Amino acid sequence: MTNLYLIALIIIGVILTNIIKIYIHKIPESFLLILIGAGFSFLPAFRHFTLDPEFFMLIIIAPIMFMDGQKQSFHKLKTNIRVIIELSVSLAIFTALIVGVMTNYFEKNWTLALSIALAAIVVPTDAVAVKSITNGLAMPKGVNNALELESLFNDATGLVLLDLALSVISIGNFSLVSGIEQFLFVALGGILVGFIASVIIVRIRYSLNLRSVNAAATTIPINLLTPFFIYLLAEHLGVSGILAVVTSGVAHNWENNRLKLNSTEIQLTTHTIWETITTILNEVVFLILGLSLPAVINQMVKIGSINTFKLVILSIGIYVVMFTGRFWWIKLEKNQHIENLFGKNNQQERSFNARIFGISGVHGTITLAMAFSLPQTINNQPFPYRNELIIIATLVILISLLVAAVVLPMILPNAEKGFSAQEINDTRDQMIDYAILKSQQNITDRNLREAVISDLNSQKTNTFNNNQITYSDTYLTELGEITDFVSSYTHSDEINDEFDEKIVDLYNKILQRTLLNSNKRQHPFKSFRRQIRRTTHEIEFHVSTRTFTKKQKKKFRKQRMAQDPQYAAKVNSWNTNRLIILDLNEKVMREVDNYLETKMQTNLKNNVNSNELYQVRKTFDRFFSMMQRQYHQKHVEIDNSTFVKLFQDEFDFVQNGVQNQSIAPEIANILFNEINQAQSLQLMQNQQEV
Repeated sequence: MTNLYLIALIIIGVILTNIIKIYIHKIPESFLLILIGAGFSFLPAFRHFTLDPEFFMLIIIAPIMFMDGQKQSFHKLKTNIRVIIELSVSLAIFTALIVGVMTNYFEKNWTLALSIALAAIVVPTDAVAVKSITNGLAMPKGVNNALELESLFNDATGLVLLDLALSVISIGNFSLVSGIEQFLFVALGGILVGFIASVIIVRIRYSLNLRSVNAAATTIPINLLTPFFIYLLAEHLGVSGILAVVTSGVAHNWENNRLKLNSTEIQLTTHTIWETITTILNEVVFLILGLSLPAVINQMVKIGSINTFKLVILSIGIYVVMFTGRFWWIKLEKNQHIENLFGKNNQQERSFNARIFGISGVHGTITLAMAFSLPQTINNQPFPYRNELIIIATLVILISLLVAAVVLPMILPNAEKGFSAQEINDTRDQMIDYAILKSQQNITDRNLREAVISDLNSQKTNTFNNNQITYSDTYLTELGEITDFVSSYTHSDEINDEFDEKIVDLYNKILQRTLLNSNKRQHPFKSFRRQIRRTTHEIEFHVSTRTFTKKQKKKFRKQRMAQDPQYAAKVNSWNTNRLIILDLNEKVMREVDNYLETKMQTNLKNNVNSNELYQVRKTFDRFFSMMQRQYHQKHVEIDNSTFVKLFQDEFDFVQNGVQNQSIAPEIANILFNEINQAQSLQLMQNQQEV
């Protein structure tokens, strides 16, 4: 039960970060997560928190790497295989060697194998952390692709190098041949296990998808369990679980491309689930880093301030060496594929991109997990300098994050967008207004039309404001114009020839009184007190007349009409007038609908927002319902064919806008995606209600 509480608190920390991020934009998300994690470490539940490396690699890193692999197409990996090997293997090994040699030079008491172990720990980079820091900045596309390709496999390179270093520390000697053999066995074995296991799993899922009655309930859970199964299988066989999981992700990407439009619903659902899971896990990574900081600080206290200062200097030196190695590796490389990502050699662009690549070598929690995975003992002896290795790994992580967060915003320009959020919202509102206008023209049933308009309006960004009267100047102006229109229409020759003047005046009086009361901005307490008083009078009336049921009310009215002729005449007159007023109300309702349609056409033509017009429409719709004694809105079923036509109208509006260049292609792609999602969701909900 304690573990459930810990998981719940971690998720709460992620939620809290996303809430804070709304109000604090300048601090990178990764730093917010670390700070909140450090704050959570003071809670009793996390007071003795220690990072469990095996649990961390299985539950968090494996699914993240699986999803990262799915984002990379097989064609892209095949095209960039030399770049991947160069950045994830060659550069990682080169960086580890120079860091190991430098550390061994400064730490005279450390063996070279121990220094290489530290280097292997700090080699893995974290592309997700870089994205968090560079959000809103114009990161060069080639550098961004290189960072993603590098982070796919350099985690596995670091883990394999760490295993080699630990075996040397345990045995006491190193064989180059056996070291290369072990490296190839672990790396290539992980790729082979991931590929073979994925092919088998994909075939099982495909077969179940064709034969199962409820394929989603079977194939989606299998997909979710895949990275955990493959990681455990690979580790059990003594090969790289990380490489196996990444390979599995790439294989599943290949499966999705082959299926294309087959099993669309399952693919969309699976993709949405994985996007949500990996987003949360990527944030949990930095939260756990913050939770682990107190344990590292305690170790600093134990070794003393002088030794801590030496480790800080060494950590800075390690970071500088890694940056220098990454920078010169890219700057001097003459590989054609490297030129495609970083620009031609000996040019200013190459130097700039190499500098960005070096600074973007940010390290994450996998480095800390590898540090905490160091054994407590080796050869029945305490592991030498274990606490120091953990401290240095933590400091390198924090230094790389801090330098990237400070320097990258200084040297990278702000990302330029071809559109703003307001432009997207305005175009979306126009698209919805167009679909509403089409529904007014094509749907004859008014109840169905109003239900459709309400559903369409819910697509707008400011749906909350549209559902509640805002009493803006525009709203009051629109309301006044339509009220004047109704008054002019009811006093026209057409109406005067058909209806008595008293009926028309009574109708307008009810309209004015209703609109006046509906637009009064009353204090909530006064409104509540008025409702209490009205309810009290009703209770007193029913108690005094003993009319509680519908039958009792009808009997009381009949007796009173028989006993009171004036009351009977008044009731009969009202019933007669009511039928006439209902007839007048129908005519006014049609004219108001036509007026609103014309008004919306004008607004759409002039690119004017119709949100306030929709509020006015709702105000008049409530009045018409009241006149018809329809106080409770009827539930109207909207069939699938109607929804398909509505979404097609929205699609046509966007497509026509792209053709006449009034809508930017980038905005059109966003709206097309929203239309598809809204259509899928609406049809799914409609199907569930049937």
